[in-house]
Amino acid sequence: MLTDKHKPKKLEDIKGQDLQIKQLKKLVLEKKPVLIYGEVGVGKTASVHALANELDFELLEINASDYRNKEEIEGIIGNSSKQLSLFNKPKLILIDEIDGINAKDRGCIQALIKIIKESSYSIVIIANDIWDQKFNDLRKVCNLIEFEKLKYLDINEILKEILNKENKKVENMILKEISLLSEGDARAAINDLNVILNKGTLKDLYNRERKQKLANVLKFIFKSKELKLILDNFNGLDENLDEVFLWLEENIPLEYDNPSINNAYNNLSKADVFRGRIRNWQYYRFLVYQSLLMSAGVALSKEKKNNNFIGYKRNSRILKVWLSKRKNAGIIEKAEFVRENCNMSLKKSRNELNYMRFI
Repeated sequence: MLTDKHKPKKLEDIKGQDLQIKQLKKLVLEKKPVLIYGEVGVGKTASVHALANELDFELLEINASDYRNKEEIEGIIGNSSKQLSLFNKPKLILIDEIDGINAKDRGCIQALIKIIKESSYSIVIIANDIWDQKFNDLRKVCNLIEFEKLKYLDINEILKEILNKENKKVENMILKEISLLSEGDARAAINDLNVILNKGTLKDLYNRERKQKLANVLKFIFKSKELKLILDNFNGLDENLDEVFLWLEENIPLEYDNPSINNAYNNLSKADVFRGRIRNWQYYRFLVYQSLLMSAGVALSKEKKNNNFIGYKRNSRILKVWLSKRKNAGIIEKAEFVRENCNMSLKKSRNELNYMRFI
């Protein structure tokens, strides 16, 4: 892949982040902790790699999302911050994907802060979004550097340099389209260039990036067994996965017969398990499994395609719950009044309320 083959080796290879690079180099040389944040594909991790290479530092890269509790963080990251360099060089510790760190164990961040304060080496932490409440204390002990979204011209320059190294040519119009289509994500743009050099077309890129309508994606899931087609359309869907989950839950019985219904709900329930783990642990790598179970899992559960036209509808369960709560709100309010004045539990007051309607 071109993204691996042409990974930046020096800081001058990083485009569109000149001020950020200078600040990063200065802080690392001063052995001050750094927290880099910004959108995907803007050069955060690549900059640290290039800096370590340029300064001839030994780079120790750790993925924070692989560690789920305080003990693992202290044992792996903490020990690494105390060990001597293998090659008798200055050491740079890179902690990537801090967003995925386990939020369930509140000691994780505090353990990391302690390591930062005690480490004799430079520590650089990378995140996409650092404004989550769980990072409040971490932001206070680190120097923040925001990597900005790359401009179209920066992306275009990166692509031209890669083409020169590959000794290949692509029309300027196509390079411009790729640069605009990437929306500031250099990695995505390089992958698109990879597609073009492998005899792909602009149509392939537009088809991949075009946001799909929910109804069309549901048709692919319920009516098709072509895995690539299903995944391509599902990944292009501009919709929250929780919303898609509700639509799938409602319409599976309309499309499938037994035992296909049982198989589909089994896969959907597994997707729900991963959805819960993502919510509780902030472990976003599980999104891959959730998406696969919701798309391919549900699609491949059917024995045969239903040729009848089905008008898909949204799950009504949440609306029913809301209406039920509205309906019971007045009863709960009266029961609370009885509870306070009659010195009884809320459960008992609700039961007694049926005998007090004359009041």
